[in-house]
Amino acid sequence: MRCFLPSLQISIVEMSMVHEYLKLHVTNEAFYIENADQGGTDMLCIDRVTGDIELKSNSVQIPPTVMASKLIFGIFGVIKLVSGPHLIVVTGRSRVGVLLGHTVWKVTATEVLPYKKTTMHLNEAQASDNRTYLSLLEDALKTPSYYFCSSFDLTHTMQRLSNADLDFKSEPLITRADHRFLWNCYAVKDFMDRPELSPFCTPILHGFINIRSSFINGRTFDFALISRRSAQRAGTRYFVRGIDDHGDVANFVETEQIVIFGGNVCSFVQTRGSIPLYWSQRPNLRYKPKPELQTPEKMGTTSLQRHLDSQLITYGKIVLVNLIDQKGSELALEEAFKKSIGTVNSEHVQYVAFDFHKECSKMRWHRLSILMEKISLDQESHGYFMQQRDGKVVMRQTGVFRTNCIDCLDRTNVVQSMIAHESVSKQLVQLGVLNSNQDLQLQAEFEGMFKNVWADNADACAKQYAGTGALKTDFTRTGKRTKLGLLMDGVNSAIRYVKNNFMDGYRQDGIDLVLGNYEVSEERGSPFLGQRQWRHTVGGLVLFIAFSMMLISLIIPATGILEQFTYVAFWGAATLATASYVVRNGVEFVNQPKLFQTKRKSE
Repeated sequence: MRCFLPSLQISIVEMSMVHEYLKLHVTNEAFYIENADQGGTDMLCIDRVTGDIELKSNSVQIPPTVMASKLIFGIFGVIKLVSGPHLIVVTGRSRVGVLLGHTVWKVTATEVLPYKKTTMHLNEAQASDNRTYLSLLEDALKTPSYYFCSSFDLTHTMQRLSNADLDFKSEPLITRADHRFLWNCYAVKDFMDRPELSPFCTPILHGFINIRSSFINGRTFDFALISRRSAQRAGTRYFVRGIDDHGDVANFVETEQIVIFGGNVCSFVQTRGSIPLYWSQRPNLRYKPKPELQTPEKMGTTSLQRHLDSQLITYGKIVLVNLIDQKGSELALEEAFKKSIGTVNSEHVQYVAFDFHKECSKMRWHRLSILMEKISLDQESHGYFMQQRDGKVVMRQTGVFRTNCIDCLDRTNVVQSMIAHESVSKQLVQLGVLNSNQDLQLQAEFEGMFKNVWADNADACAKQYAGTGALKTDFTRTGKRTKLGLLMDGVNSAIRYVKNNFMDGYRQDGIDLVLGNYEVSEERGSPFLGQRQWRHTVGGLVLFIAFSMMLISLIIPATGILEQFTYVAFWGAATLATASYVVRNGVEFVNQPKLFQTKRKSE
């Protein structure tokens, strides 16, 4: 990869540092993973007893005791459970598209293979824990939108790749990957210390990738959108908020929009991330738990400064676009964020607050133009990355918009898509695809594609963090807010409520297991022993029975009106009393993460 274009397109074989096709042979003693690429000569042997990994020639005879053989498309890594190590392999993939001559794939299926042939060596409690861990791991791997490419580095932006020197470009894909976005970094840790094993290690990205071709004025060009979800401080909506001591924030996503025409490449990058303060919003059965800022001593700017410093180094100038409400429960966060930014020692950090819900209330979505006008000069100043087909870089992006709302999902994606639209319009003019006197919004085919891709991006990011598709995507897809869109937002909000309160503890545990935030250890003991108190289980059951009986009393007529009223009043009072108890003790009824809690207790 000596220069970006056109040499990128003719050096696909040279850049194929990861084997695209592998054949897995399973015996009682070992996993044999054979390089099935054309002309492949190497094979990986993983001893199922000792765990030793050897690189051998594929001319070595595989023992005849093969129990299974199958084609696989990559190694996710190895994760230890109670029964021992488990090998995770990619068994299914679908083609996303071609980016600069390199095929990008989406993971559609994985398989978890235990080193140990049986669990007979475990007692009943250990076997139960092992089944639970395995279920957590498999569910986390089924989360939509894992991606990989065997010949191109998806974890870095086009601009970062153009800045890289020859030593960096000669490194294996797995070792040079941006660890912020490498979701199997923990799982392949035993491989990364041995460069000779790197062709068998597939870098896995989590987030969203879409690659399309479009057509304007008789000119065909490629459009790609890549959202890289950070593996640092990753988790679910209510269980992971704010910042940590390392300066990492929850739900951090780097989104890169790429346009390729005639061998020329344009790229525009934005980021999103939780408000970089110490705050929490633990689920408690209320529809919208109140955000809580941590104690004043935790409100220091050290972690915030770390976060911003790393962003400045990576992206240049930063415009912090804060979309949360400036009243109600979100007001304290907005005031604290603004105050904290005022103490930051950097002239390259700018804070812009826009009360999205207030400004756009009553379907007045045209008022988003107020925000776009506020940041227009910054967008002009930041520019975008552009590299000509001969490899010459003619423009670099010098700053980034870091956008957030409370979740960094719905409002954030609406604004990011509008900023991206402004950028792509300028890029298409500079590339000669669009005439300077043409309005991109009048190009119906491109507009439809652009809006749907950004809405799909919103849905993907929202499913990974909140458990459902995004809200407000009717505006992203059509440019208008509709009553049907409001109805769908209501449905998604209801589903989010159920998932965030009764399922996300389990999801959080799976994420922590995959990322190595929690490591299974015999010394630590079982994290699944603590059960909720019996009165909480009984409370939920009584609430269900009381509410059901109240409905039955309303529907089925009694012998007299007074008798029916008595039944309804009794069961109604029982429902209210039980509901009051449940709400007062809401945290106890929430599905809490167990591995996450255990990790925090051990720190």
